[in-house]
Amino acid sequence: MSTTTKILKWFKYLFLGTMVLLLLLILVKISPALWNRWVTYPGLEQARNELWQQYRKPPQVIPMPLYQGVVHSHTFWSHDSRGLLPEIMDGAKKAELQFIFNSDHKRNQLDTFPRGYQGVYDGIIIESGTEHSSGLMISPFDSTVIDWDRPEAEVIHDVVENDGLAIYVHSEDEHDWENPDYQAMEIYNIHTDMKDEEGIFPILVNRLLNPKKYTHWMFRDLYDEQTEILANWDRLNQNRKIVGVAGVDAHNNQSFRARHLEDEKIEWVGPNADTLVIREANWFDKLLMGEPDKYGWAFKWELDPYFNSYNHANNYVYCDTLTNVNIRDHIKLGHVFVSFESLAKGEGFQYFAVNQTDSLTAILGDSVNLAAVNNLKAISPFPVKFQLYQNGELIDETEEKYDYEYRIRDKGNYRIVARVDLKAEWIPWIYTNPIYVY
Repeated sequence: MSTTTKILKWFKYLFLGTMVLLLLLILVKISPALWNRWVTYPGLEQARNELWQQYRKPPQVIPMPLYQGVVHSHTFWSHDSRGLLPEIMDGAKKAELQFIFNSDHKRNQLDTFPRGYQGVYDGIIIESGTEHSSGLMISPFDSTVIDWDRPEAEVIHDVVENDGLAIYVHSEDEHDWENPDYQAMEIYNIHTDMKDEEGIFPILVNRLLNPKKYTHWMFRDLYDEQTEILANWDRLNQNRKIVGVAGVDAHNNQSFRARHLEDEKIEWVGPNADTLVIREANWFDKLLMGEPDKYGWAFKWELDPYFNSYNHANNYVYCDTLTNVNIRDHIKLGHVFVSFESLAKGEGFQYFAVNQTDSLTAILGDSVNLAAVNNLKAISPFPVKFQLYQNGELIDETEEKYDYEYRIRDKGNYRIVARVDLKAEWIPWIYTNPIYVY
C-alpha cells in the first residue's frame, strides 16, 4: 500500500470518527428535549388529567364573586413587543381572563395616561399602566401625566394618593422595600423564573423538537419556587400589609416572525420584537412564508404566545362587581390569590376565618381581631396538600384533601400554600394572601 493510499485511508477514518463524535454530541444536546417529548410531557399530561378528574365543586362560603386576570402585561406600546389587540384578546379569551393590567414601558419621561389599550373589550377589562426600568409598575386609573424625572418615591406617593396602584415588580431585584406607600409586590414573575436557566439554547431546542400542545409544560420547566422572594414578602408583612401578586410579564416577543409590507418588501422580526431585516422577498423567504394569518404574520415560530403567558400564573380576586376600580380596590385589600393556572383552574378556592359559631369573620387579605377568630379554613376544588404559614414559618401541613381547618390561638399573619401532586412531586398551585390576626 502506497504512502498516499495510507494517508487517504487515515483521513477517511478521521472524517468518519469526527462525524460519529459530532452525531453523538448532537444526540447528547437534543436528548433532553426528545425525552420530554416521548416520556416527561406525556406523563405530566396524564397526571394532570387524573388531577382534573378529581374535581369537586366547592360550596361557596365567601359571599363575593371571584374574577380571574393577569398583572404585568405588555403590548405594542412597549419597545419590546408588537402585541396588538386581536392577538391579546384571543389569548385572553382562551385563558378565560376577565381583566388585564398592562405595564407598558414608557416612551417619554412625561408619561401620558390613558394610552395604548384602555377600556372594556368583549367583556375583558384592560387597564393601562407603566413598568419603569427601576422595577416599579404603576396604574394611575386616571387621566394624568407622570413625570419620571421626579424621584420615584414622589411618583409612588402621588399615584397612591390619587387612588392608583403601585406595585414592585421583578422582586428579585433591589427595591426601596421600606417605602411606606406602595401597595403590592410580585411574589412570582415568569421572567424572574427564567433568569436561572442555563442559557436560551436548551429552551430553543426543546421548543423545536416538541409539539405546540406541550408549550405549557415548557413554561413549567422554567418554574422554581421563589423562596427568597416569599421570605422577603413575609418579612415585609410583619410591618404592614403588602399584597402579593403574580406577574406574567407577557410580551409575545420571543419568536421569529415575518410579514409583508405595503411596498412589496418583507420584514423579519426576531426576539424582543426587533426588526432583523427589511428586504425584497428572496427564494428563502418565499419558501418559509405562506398566507398571512389573521394577525398579519406570514411566518411565525413562537416561544411565548400570549395564551401561554396568560394561562401560566393568574390572580384571582374576590370582588363585588367586575369593574376596573373594584378589581383595583380589592387587590389593595389583599382579596387575591395566585394560581398556577396551567396546572388546574383556581376557580372555587377559598380561604377564610370563622368564629365560634362558624360564622365568617374574615377572608384572605383581611385584618381581624383574635377574639373574632376560632378557626382558619380553606376549601379546594381539587385534592391538595395544604400548608399553613404563620409569619413566614411553616406551622401545619396536611395529607392530600379537599378542605382544611386549623384552630387558631395566636396572633400573626397566616397564609396558605396549596400543592398538587404531579408524578409524585408536590408542586405549588395556590399562594394566598395572609389573613392578619391581631
